[in-house]
Amino acid sequence: MKKGLLSLGFAVFMLCFPLAAHAQVIHEVQSGDSLSSISKQYGVKSQTLAKLNGLAKNSGLVLGQALLLPGTTYIVQNGESLWEIAKRHAITEASLKKANRLPSSAIRKGQKLYIPHPPKTMIWNGAYFVPKDQYFNEWILGNYRKTLSAAFVFEYPANYDGSLTPLATENKAITEAWKKGIPPYATVTNISSKGFDPALAHHLMANTARRKAFINNIYSLLHAKNYKGVVIDFEQVWPKDRHWLNLFMKELGARVHPAGMQVLIAVPPKEGDKVPSHSAAYDYKSLGKSVDKLFLMTYDWHWPGGPSGPIAPINRVRATIRYALTVAPKSKIMLGIPQYAYDWDLSGSSRQGKAYSAQRAVDLYTGYRSQIRYDEQAAAPSFRYVDKDGSQHEVWFEDPRSLMAKFHLVKEFGLYGIGAWHLGLTMPQTERILMDEFIIKR
Repeated sequence: MKKGLLSLGFAVFMLCFPLAAHAQVIHEVQSGDSLSSISKQYGVKSQTLAKLNGLAKNSGLVLGQALLLPGTTYIVQNGESLWEIAKRHAITEASLKKANRLPSSAIRKGQKLYIPHPPKTMIWNGAYFVPKDQYFNEWILGNYRKTLSAAFVFEYPANYDGSLTPLATENKAITEAWKKGIPPYATVTNISSKGFDPALAHHLMANTARRKAFINNIYSLLHAKNYKGVVIDFEQVWPKDRHWLNLFMKELGARVHPAGMQVLIAVPPKEGDKVPSHSAAYDYKSLGKSVDKLFLMTYDWHWPGGPSGPIAPINRVRATIRYALTVAPKSKIMLGIPQYAYDWDLSGSSRQGKAYSAQRAVDLYTGYRSQIRYDEQAAAPSFRYVDKDGSQHEVWFEDPRSLMAKFHLVKEFGLYGIGAWHLGLTMPQTERILMDEFIIKR
Protein backbone atom coordinates (compact mmCIF):
# COMPACT_ATOMS: atom_id res chain seq x y z
CA MET A 1 0.00 0.00 0.00
CA LYS A 2 2.70 2.49 0.97
CA LYS A 3 4.59 2.11 -2.29
CA GLY A 4 1.43 2.65 -4.31
CA LEU A 5 0.70 6.03 -2.72
CA LEU A 6 4.10 7.71 -2.82
CA SER A 7 3.41 9.93 -5.83
CA LEU A 8 -0.05 11.18 -4.92
CA GLY A 9 0.57 13.77 -2.24
CA PHE A 10 1.64 16.91 -4.12
CA ALA A 11 -1.59 17.39 -6.04
CA VAL A 12 -3.60 17.19 -2.83
CA PHE A 13 -1.66 19.08 -0.18
CA MET A 14 -2.42 22.52 -1.62
CA LEU A 15 -6.06 21.97 -0.58
CA CYS A 16 -5.30 20.70 2.90
CA PHE A 17 -4.69 23.42 5.42
CA PRO A 18 -6.37 24.53 8.65
CA LEU A 19 -9.05 27.18 8.23
CA ALA A 20 -9.72 29.82 10.83
CA ALA A 21 -13.40 29.05 11.45
CA HIS A 22 -14.43 26.52 14.05
CA ALA A 23 -16.01 23.51 12.31
CA GLN A 24 -17.67 20.67 14.14
CA VAL A 25 -21.07 20.19 12.51
CA ILE A 26 -21.60 17.44 9.94
CA HIS A 27 -24.41 17.80 7.39
CA GLU A 28 -25.44 14.74 5.37
CA VAL A 29 -26.55 15.75 1.87
CA GLN A 30 -30.19 15.02 1.02
CA SER A 31 -32.17 15.20 -2.20
CA GLY A 32 -32.33 18.79 -3.48
CA ASP A 33 -29.35 20.03 -1.46
CA SER A 34 -26.76 22.27 -3.10
CA LEU A 35 -23.83 24.29 -1.84
CA SER A 36 -25.98 27.38 -2.29
CA SER A 37 -28.98 26.06 -0.35
CA ILE A 38 -26.88 24.70 2.51
CA SER A 39 -24.90 27.95 2.66
CA LYS A 40 -28.10 29.97 2.99
CA GLN A 41 -29.51 27.60 5.59
CA TYR A 42 -26.45 27.91 7.82
CA GLY A 43 -25.45 31.48 6.97
CA VAL A 44 -22.08 30.43 5.55
CA LYS A 45 -20.59 31.61 2.26
CA SER A 46 -20.63 28.97 -0.48
CA GLN A 47 -16.95 29.61 -1.12
CA THR A 48 -16.10 28.91 2.53
CA LEU A 49 -18.15 25.72 2.52
CA ALA A 50 -16.55 24.50 -0.70
CA LYS A 51 -13.00 25.25 0.47
CA LEU A 52 -13.51 23.53 3.81
CA ASN A 53 -14.75 20.39 2.08
CA GLY A 54 -12.26 20.20 -0.79
CA LEU A 55 -14.86 21.05 -3.44
CA ALA A 56 -14.89 23.26 -6.49
CA LYS A 57 -16.75 26.55 -5.99
CA ASN A 58 -19.81 25.40 -7.94
CA SER A 59 -19.46 21.69 -7.27
CA GLY A 60 -22.55 19.52 -7.35
CA LEU A 61 -23.34 17.44 -4.26
CA VAL A 62 -24.32 13.78 -4.03
CA LEU A 63 -26.75 11.97 -1.76
CA GLY A 64 -25.21 10.81 1.51
CA GLN A 65 -22.14 13.08 1.19
CA ALA A 66 -20.85 14.36 4.54
CA LEU A 67 -20.08 18.07 4.67
CA LEU A 68 -18.24 19.76 7.52
CA LEU A 69 -19.77 23.09 8.56
CA PRO A 70 -18.42 25.97 10.65
CA GLY A 71 -19.99 26.44 14.06
CA THR A 72 -21.73 24.27 16.62
CA THR A 73 -25.36 24.62 15.53
CA TYR A 74 -26.98 21.85 13.50
CA ILE A 75 -30.31 22.27 11.69
CA VAL A 76 -32.48 19.15 11.70
CA GLN A 77 -33.29 17.86 8.21
CA ASN A 78 -36.42 16.09 7.04
CA GLY A 79 -36.89 12.62 8.56
CA GLU A 80 -33.78 12.67 10.77
CA SER A 81 -33.70 11.17 14.26
CA LEU A 82 -31.79 12.39 17.28
CA TRP A 83 -29.94 9.06 17.35
CA GLU A 84 -28.54 9.39 13.83
CA ILE A 85 -27.49 13.00 14.35
CA ALA A 86 -25.65 11.98 17.53
CA LYS A 87 -24.07 8.98 15.80
CA ARG A 88 -22.88 11.14 12.92
CA HIS A 89 -21.04 13.40 15.38
CA ALA A 90 -19.58 10.48 17.41
CA ILE A 91 -21.48 11.43 20.57
CA THR A 92 -24.27 9.72 22.49
CA GLU A 93 -27.94 10.49 22.08
CA ALA A 94 -28.12 11.13 25.84
CA SER A 95 -25.40 13.79 25.67
CA LEU A 96 -27.13 15.48 22.75
CA LYS A 97 -30.44 15.53 24.64
CA LYS A 98 -28.75 16.92 27.75
CA ALA A 99 -26.87 19.64 25.85
CA ASN A 100 -30.13 20.83 24.31
CA ARG A 101 -32.33 20.26 27.38
CA LEU A 102 -34.70 18.08 25.40
CA PRO A 103 -37.44 16.34 27.39
CA SER A 104 -37.58 13.51 24.85
CA SER A 105 -35.90 12.28 21.66
CA ALA A 106 -38.57 13.88 19.48
CA ILE A 107 -37.22 16.49 17.06
CA ARG A 108 -38.65 18.32 14.06
CA LYS A 109 -37.41 19.57 10.71
CA GLY A 110 -35.74 22.97 10.98
CA GLN A 111 -35.05 22.65 14.71
CA LYS A 112 -31.66 23.99 15.77
CA LEU A 113 -29.47 21.74 17.91
CA TYR A 114 -26.26 22.59 19.72
CA ILE A 115 -23.65 19.92 18.96
CA PRO A 116 -21.44 19.34 22.03
CA HIS A 117 -18.05 17.69 21.77
CA PRO A 118 -15.52 16.46 24.33
CA PRO A 119 -12.96 19.01 25.53
CA LYS A 120 -9.72 19.27 23.60
CA THR A 121 -6.98 16.93 24.76
CA MET A 122 -3.26 17.12 24.05
CA ILE A 123 -1.84 14.50 21.69
CA TRP A 124 1.39 13.73 19.88
CA ASN A 125 0.82 13.52 16.13
CA GLY A 126 3.32 11.99 13.73
CA ALA A 127 2.94 11.32 10.02
CA TYR A 128 5.05 9.74 7.32
CA PHE A 129 6.73 12.26 5.04
CA VAL A 130 7.99 11.36 1.56
CA PRO A 131 10.52 14.07 0.56
CA LYS A 132 10.74 15.35 -2.99
CA ASP A 133 12.27 18.58 -4.24
CA GLN A 134 12.98 21.59 -2.05
CA TYR A 135 9.86 23.46 -3.17
CA PHE A 136 7.61 20.53 -2.25
CA ASN A 137 9.34 20.00 1.10
CA GLU A 138 9.04 23.64 2.12
CA TRP A 139 5.38 23.87 1.17
CA ILE A 140 4.14 20.61 2.60
CA LEU A 141 5.98 20.92 5.92
CA GLY A 142 4.87 24.52 6.23
CA ASN A 143 1.31 23.52 5.36
CA TYR A 144 1.10 20.86 8.10
CA ARG A 145 3.40 22.34 10.73
CA LYS A 146 0.58 23.31 13.12
CA THR A 147 -0.81 19.79 13.12
CA LEU A 148 2.44 17.84 13.50
CA SER A 149 4.62 16.78 16.42
CA ALA A 150 7.04 14.85 14.18
CA ALA A 151 7.64 13.78 10.58
CA PHE A 152 8.65 10.21 9.73
CA VAL A 153 10.98 10.59 6.76
CA PHE A 154 10.28 7.69 4.38
CA GLU A 155 12.31 5.60 3.77
CA TYR A 156 15.66 3.88 4.41
CA PRO A 157 15.36 0.28 3.16
CA ALA A 158 17.63 -2.16 4.96
CA ASN A 159 20.04 -4.23 2.90
CA TYR A 160 21.12 -7.83 3.47
CA ASP A 161 24.52 -6.72 4.76
CA GLY A 162 22.93 -4.51 7.41
CA SER A 163 23.57 -1.25 5.59
CA LEU A 164 20.84 1.26 4.76
CA THR A 165 20.00 2.56 1.31
CA PRO A 166 20.53 6.36 1.30
CA LEU A 167 17.65 8.73 0.63
CA ALA A 168 18.61 11.13 -2.14
CA THR A 169 16.70 14.14 -0.83
CA GLU A 170 17.32 13.57 2.88
CA ASN A 171 19.59 16.50 3.84
CA LYS A 172 17.37 19.35 2.67
CA ALA A 173 14.25 17.59 3.97
CA ILE A 174 15.75 17.11 7.44
CA THR A 175 16.96 20.72 7.57
CA GLU A 176 13.55 21.98 6.49
CA ALA A 177 11.75 19.85 9.09
CA TRP A 178 13.87 21.23 11.93
CA LYS A 179 13.44 24.74 10.51
CA LYS A 180 9.66 24.31 10.70
CA GLY A 181 9.88 23.00 14.26
CA ILE A 182 8.95 19.44 13.26
CA PRO A 183 11.48 16.89 14.62
CA PRO A 184 12.32 14.39 11.86
CA TYR A 185 12.54 10.63 12.43
CA ALA A 186 14.19 8.22 10.00
CA THR A 187 11.91 5.41 8.81
CA VAL A 188 13.76 2.10 8.39
CA THR A 189 11.94 -0.62 6.45
CA ASN A 190 12.35 -4.22 5.36
CA ILE A 191 11.28 -3.36 1.83
CA SER A 192 13.22 -5.14 -0.91
CA SER A 193 12.46 -5.80 -4.58
CA LYS A 194 9.82 -8.23 -3.26
CA GLY A 195 8.01 -5.57 -1.26
CA PHE A 196 7.91 -5.92 2.53
CA ASP A 197 10.29 -8.85 2.90
CA PRO A 198 10.07 -11.11 5.98
CA ALA A 199 13.13 -13.07 4.83
CA LEU A 200 15.19 -9.87 4.90
CA ALA A 201 13.97 -9.06 8.41
CA HIS A 202 14.85 -12.56 9.61
CA HIS A 203 18.30 -12.38 8.00
CA LEU A 204 19.11 -9.10 9.79
CA MET A 205 17.68 -9.95 13.22
CA ALA A 206 18.48 -13.63 13.77
CA ASN A 207 22.28 -13.39 13.47
CA THR A 208 24.08 -11.69 16.36
CA ALA A 209 26.86 -10.09 14.29
CA ARG A 210 24.52 -8.84 11.55
CA ARG A 211 22.00 -7.55 14.08
CA LYS A 212 24.70 -5.59 15.90
CA ALA A 213 26.06 -4.16 12.65
CA PHE A 214 22.56 -3.20 11.54
CA ILE A 215 21.85 -1.43 14.83
CA ASN A 216 25.16 0.42 14.64
CA ASN A 217 24.31 1.54 11.11
CA ILE A 218 20.95 2.88 12.28
CA TYR A 219 22.65 4.75 15.12
CA SER A 220 25.24 6.20 12.73
CA LEU A 221 22.48 7.40 10.38
CA LEU A 222 20.58 9.12 13.17
CA HIS A 223 23.72 10.75 14.52
CA ALA A 224 25.15 11.85 11.14
CA LYS A 225 21.89 13.22 9.77
CA ASN A 226 20.64 14.86 12.98
CA TYR A 227 17.49 12.77 13.32
CA LYS A 228 15.42 12.86 16.50
CA GLY A 229 14.86 9.13 16.33
CA VAL A 230 13.90 6.14 14.22
CA VAL A 231 10.67 4.47 13.17
CA ILE A 232 11.03 0.75 12.51
CA ASP A 233 8.50 -0.25 9.86
CA PHE A 234 9.16 -3.97 9.53
CA GLU A 235 6.02 -5.52 8.09
CA GLN A 236 4.93 -9.12 7.49
CA VAL A 237 7.54 -10.44 9.95
CA TRP A 238 7.22 -14.21 10.32
CA PRO A 239 5.56 -15.41 13.56
CA LYS A 240 8.62 -17.58 14.27
CA ASP A 241 10.72 -14.38 14.47
CA ARG A 242 8.86 -13.01 17.49
CA HIS A 243 11.88 -13.52 19.76
CA TRP A 244 14.26 -11.92 17.26
CA LEU A 245 12.06 -8.87 16.76
CA ASN A 246 11.79 -8.39 20.53
CA LEU A 247 15.55 -8.72 20.93
CA PHE A 248 16.31 -6.42 18.00
CA MET A 249 14.07 -3.66 19.36
CA LYS A 250 15.43 -4.05 22.88
CA GLU A 251 19.04 -3.77 21.68
CA LEU A 252 18.20 -0.89 19.34
CA GLY A 253 16.65 1.04 22.22
CA ALA A 254 19.67 0.36 24.41
CA ARG A 255 21.92 1.74 21.65
CA VAL A 256 20.12 4.98 20.81
CA HIS A 257 18.40 5.98 24.06
CA PRO A 258 21.60 7.06 25.85
CA ALA A 259 22.14 9.57 23.03
CA GLY A 260 18.71 11.11 23.64
CA MET A 261 17.20 9.59 20.50
CA GLN A 262 13.82 7.85 20.37
CA VAL A 263 12.60 4.55 18.96
CA LEU A 264 9.16 3.94 17.46
CA ILE A 265 7.77 0.81 15.87
CA ALA A 266 4.80 0.41 13.55
CA VAL A 267 2.81 -2.74 14.34
CA PRO A 268 -0.19 -4.41 12.66
CA PRO A 269 -3.55 -4.46 14.47
CA LYS A 270 -4.14 -7.33 16.89
CA GLU A 271 -7.05 -8.27 19.12
CA GLY A 272 -5.10 -10.76 21.23
CA ASP A 273 -1.51 -11.86 21.71
CA LYS A 274 -1.71 -14.15 18.70
CA VAL A 275 -4.88 -12.85 17.09
CA PRO A 276 -4.51 -12.91 14.16
CA SER A 277 -1.93 -15.70 14.14
CA HIS A 278 0.00 -14.29 11.18
CA SER A 279 0.83 -11.21 13.29
CA ALA A 280 2.10 -13.18 16.30
CA ALA A 281 5.64 -11.82 15.80
CA TYR A 282 4.50 -8.43 17.07
CA ASP A 283 4.57 -8.79 20.84
CA TYR A 284 2.89 -5.60 22.04
CA LYS A 285 3.88 -6.21 25.65
CA SER A 286 7.61 -6.71 25.09
CA LEU A 287 7.85 -4.12 22.35
CA GLY A 288 6.05 -1.61 24.56
CA LYS A 289 8.83 -1.93 27.12
CA SER A 290 11.60 -1.27 24.58
CA VAL A 291 10.19 1.57 22.49
CA ASP A 292 9.10 5.12 23.15
CA LYS A 293 5.96 4.85 21.01
CA LEU A 294 3.90 1.99 19.61
CA PHE A 295 2.25 2.97 16.31
CA LEU A 296 -0.85 0.80 15.82
CA MET A 297 -1.49 0.43 12.09
CA THR A 298 -5.23 0.21 12.65
CA TYR A 299 -6.20 -0.02 9.02
CA ASP A 300 -6.11 -2.37 6.00
CA TRP A 301 -8.67 -4.88 7.27
CA HIS A 302 -9.57 -4.75 3.59
CA TRP A 303 -6.79 -4.15 1.08
CA PRO A 304 -6.39 -3.97 -2.72
CA GLY A 305 -5.48 -7.65 -3.07
CA GLY A 306 -8.58 -8.89 -1.25
CA PRO A 307 -12.34 -8.35 -1.31
CA SER A 308 -13.72 -4.82 -1.05
CA GLY A 309 -14.78 -3.46 2.32
CA PRO A 310 -14.08 -0.85 5.02
CA ILE A 311 -10.39 -0.05 5.47
CA ALA A 312 -10.61 0.64 9.21
CA PRO A 313 -13.95 -0.58 10.64
CA ILE A 314 -14.49 1.13 13.97
CA ASN A 315 -15.39 -2.05 15.86
CA ARG A 316 -12.07 -3.65 14.87
CA VAL A 317 -10.15 -0.47 15.69
CA ARG A 318 -11.78 -0.39 19.12
CA ALA A 319 -10.98 -4.06 19.73
CA THR A 320 -7.30 -3.43 18.86
CA ILE A 321 -7.11 -0.51 21.27
CA ARG A 322 -8.75 -2.52 24.05
CA TYR A 323 -6.23 -5.33 23.65
CA ALA A 324 -3.23 -3.01 23.36
CA LEU A 325 -4.15 -1.29 26.62
CA THR A 326 -4.06 -4.61 28.48
CA VAL A 327 -0.37 -5.11 27.69
CA ALA A 328 1.15 -1.69 26.92
CA PRO A 329 0.88 1.74 28.59
CA LYS A 330 -1.48 4.20 26.91
CA SER A 331 1.25 6.81 27.31
CA LYS A 332 3.05 5.06 24.43
CA ILE A 333 0.18 4.11 22.12
CA MET A 334 -0.48 5.93 18.84
CA LEU A 335 -3.61 5.21 16.83
CA GLY A 336 -3.06 4.86 13.10
CA ILE A 337 -5.51 6.91 11.02
CA PRO A 338 -5.91 5.99 7.31
CA GLN A 339 -5.74 8.99 5.00
CA TYR A 340 -6.36 7.23 1.71
CA ALA A 341 -9.03 5.45 -0.31
CA TYR A 342 -9.12 1.98 -1.87
CA ASP A 343 -10.82 1.52 -5.21
CA TRP A 344 -11.76 -2.03 -6.25
CA ASP A 345 -12.61 -2.95 -9.84
CA LEU A 346 -15.52 -5.36 -9.40
CA SER A 347 -15.48 -6.64 -12.97
CA GLY A 348 -14.08 -10.10 -13.66
CA SER A 349 -12.85 -12.54 -11.02
CA SER A 350 -9.72 -10.77 -9.77
CA ARG A 351 -11.50 -7.78 -8.13
CA GLN A 352 -8.14 -6.02 -7.80
CA GLY A 353 -7.96 -2.69 -6.03
CA LYS A 354 -5.76 0.38 -6.09
CA ALA A 355 -4.95 3.10 -3.60
CA TYR A 356 -5.18 6.84 -3.90
CA SER A 357 -5.74 9.97 -1.81
CA ALA A 358 -8.89 10.71 0.17
CA GLN A 359 -9.29 13.91 -1.84
CA ARG A 360 -9.36 11.97 -5.11
CA ALA A 361 -12.22 9.91 -3.72
CA VAL A 362 -14.14 13.16 -3.14
CA ASP A 363 -13.39 14.26 -6.70
CA LEU A 364 -14.54 10.89 -8.06
CA TYR A 365 -17.89 10.66 -6.33
CA THR A 366 -18.77 14.26 -7.15
CA GLY A 367 -17.66 13.72 -10.75
CA TYR A 368 -19.61 10.49 -11.23
CA ARG A 369 -22.57 11.70 -9.14
CA SER A 370 -22.27 8.58 -6.97
CA GLN A 371 -24.42 8.23 -3.88
CA ILE A 372 -22.45 7.78 -0.66
CA ARG A 373 -23.49 4.89 1.55
CA TYR A 374 -22.44 4.97 5.19
CA ASP A 375 -21.94 1.69 7.05
CA GLU A 376 -23.04 2.52 10.60
CA GLN A 377 -21.50 -0.61 12.11
CA ALA A 378 -18.08 0.00 10.55
CA ALA A 379 -18.41 3.80 10.68
CA ALA A 380 -17.14 3.94 7.11
CA PRO A 381 -18.41 5.49 3.85
CA SER A 382 -18.29 3.97 0.38
CA PHE A 383 -19.61 4.56 -3.14
CA ARG A 384 -19.78 2.85 -6.51
CA TYR A 385 -19.27 4.13 -10.04
CA VAL A 386 -18.94 2.80 -13.59
CA ASP A 387 -15.78 3.88 -15.41
CA LYS A 388 -15.43 4.83 -19.08
CA ASP A 389 -14.76 1.19 -19.99
CA GLY A 390 -17.98 0.01 -18.40
CA SER A 391 -16.37 -1.58 -15.32
CA GLN A 392 -18.07 -1.16 -11.97
CA HIS A 393 -15.94 0.05 -9.06
CA GLU A 394 -16.43 0.18 -5.30
CA VAL A 395 -14.51 2.74 -3.24
CA TRP A 396 -14.06 2.83 0.54
CA PHE A 397 -12.55 5.91 2.12
CA GLU A 398 -12.69 8.23 5.16
CA ASP A 399 -14.95 11.24 5.63
CA PRO A 400 -15.79 13.63 8.52
CA ARG A 401 -18.09 11.05 10.15
CA SER A 402 -15.55 8.24 10.21
CA LEU A 403 -12.70 10.54 11.21
CA MET A 404 -14.68 12.01 14.08
CA ALA A 405 -15.44 8.51 15.36
CA LYS A 406 -11.75 7.57 15.37
CA PHE A 407 -10.61 10.83 16.96
CA HIS A 408 -13.14 10.36 19.75
CA LEU A 409 -11.69 6.90 20.42
CA VAL A 410 -8.35 8.57 21.09
CA LYS A 411 -10.04 10.76 23.69
CA GLU A 412 -12.15 7.96 25.15
CA PHE A 413 -9.11 5.77 25.83
CA GLY A 414 -6.66 8.58 26.63
CA LEU A 415 -4.14 7.49 24.01
CA TYR A 416 -0.82 9.28 23.62
CA GLY A 417 -1.39 10.26 20.04
CA ILE A 418 -2.12 9.45 16.43
CA GLY A 419 -0.20 8.81 13.26
CA ALA A 420 -0.91 8.57 9.53
CA TRP A 421 0.32 7.47 6.14
CA HIS A 422 1.20 10.02 4.68
CA LEU A 423 1.45 13.83 4.41
CA GLY A 424 -0.38 15.10 1.33
CA LEU A 425 -3.06 12.40 1.10
CA THR A 426 -5.61 14.05 3.36
CA MET A 427 -8.65 16.10 2.51
CA PRO A 428 -9.16 19.56 4.09
CA GLN A 429 -11.71 18.27 6.64
CA THR A 430 -9.06 16.10 8.28
CA GLU A 431 -6.85 18.94 9.45
CA ARG A 432 -9.84 21.04 10.50
CA ILE A 433 -11.31 18.30 12.68
CA LEU A 434 -7.87 17.51 14.08
CA MET A 435 -7.30 21.11 15.13
CA ASP A 436 -10.77 21.39 16.66
CA GLU A 437 -10.49 18.15 18.64
CA PHE A 438 -6.90 18.28 19.88
CA ILE A 439 -4.02 20.41 21.09
CA ILE A 440 -0.98 19.20 19.20
CA LYS A 441 2.07 18.55 21.36
CA ARG A 442 5.12 20.29 19.93
